Amino acid sequence: MRKPTAALLASACLAFCHLAAAQATFPARPVKMIVPYPAGGGGDILARAIAEVFGRTTGQPMIIENRAGASGMVGAAACKNAQPDGYTYCLPVSDVMAINPHVFKNVPYNVDKDFTIVGPVATVVLAFLANSGVPVSSLKELAAWSQANKDKANFATWGVGSAAHLAMTQMNKSLGGSLTNVPYPGVPQMLQASLTSDASATLLFYGPVANYINSGKLKPLAILGNQRYPALPNVPTVAEQGFDFTPTVYYGVYAPAGTPTAIVSRMHQLIVSAAADPEVLKTMNAQGFTPLVESPQAFAERVAKDRATWGPIAKSLNLSLE
Repeated sequence: MRKPTAALLASACLAFCHLAAAQATFPARPVKMIVPYPAGGGGDILARAIAEVFGRTTGQPMIIENRAGASGMVGAAACKNAQPDGYTYCLPVSDVMAINPHVFKNVPYNVDKDFTIVGPVATVVLAFLANSGVPVSSLKELAAWSQANKDKANFATWGVGSAAHLAMTQMNKSLGGSLTNVPYPGVPQMLQASLTSDASATLLFYGPVANYINSGKLKPLAILGNQRYPALPNVPTVAEQGFDFTPTVYYGVYAPAGTPTAIVSRMHQLIVSAAADPEVLKTMNAQGFTPLVESPQAFAERVAKDRATWGPIAKSLNLSLE
């Protein structure tokens, strides 16, 4: 029995040495982070803040590549198809993994088979907002106003089938509103539409719209969450307005399936460390993000649970998109 035991110990030692060596040498060259949205949006800003710390910590740059389109699926597919060598990742919002499989007929990836989860980065504070010219101050008033103004009542989202689309549509349906969804490529375009009255209402990250709320150009109607947001203490949550729907929206890092476990582990450590950096935390606060720290396994369970939650909602809204 000694020889097999010795062989097993040698094999385990060799595996451990390979793991340690991979972690010690990573990264040996620039790392690419695909952001499946246009430049200037919340995800892009978050990625660039992390990239700055990553480069300072490792001595290797993190290159941000914006691959917008198809509700985040263009960027996710690019990540899936990359070499699984530990040098390509993507940072999508939770819609891409938890919602898209339910609302699109031809999703160019399989969430369970095509990706290796690295870990979460941050949750997002979302606010229901109305253009200053719309005479409402609550979700119920918005729904009633939309019934009387069907020709111009619409809401901007960051894509058909997105969390913003499903949340706004669910609210619209439950309150008897007549708001029409108008999808935009990303947050900057949504914001512009909301400011110019091209969109009557929207659901946006708090950070990019804080100044417009303070100046009165946008009116916050509700916070999508279980509790009020400290920066908007007088704005009720959707639950307080009788709207029983409080999903969490978040950003997470993914790698192509088959990426070496040792590198994924090291990347997880680097992302957690970067997300705790004071400058990154400052950026998160400005954008209305809250740090989210979980193990890859716990995050995988979160994504799976959310995917199961969004399914019936998408089905109830009869969403089946090309």
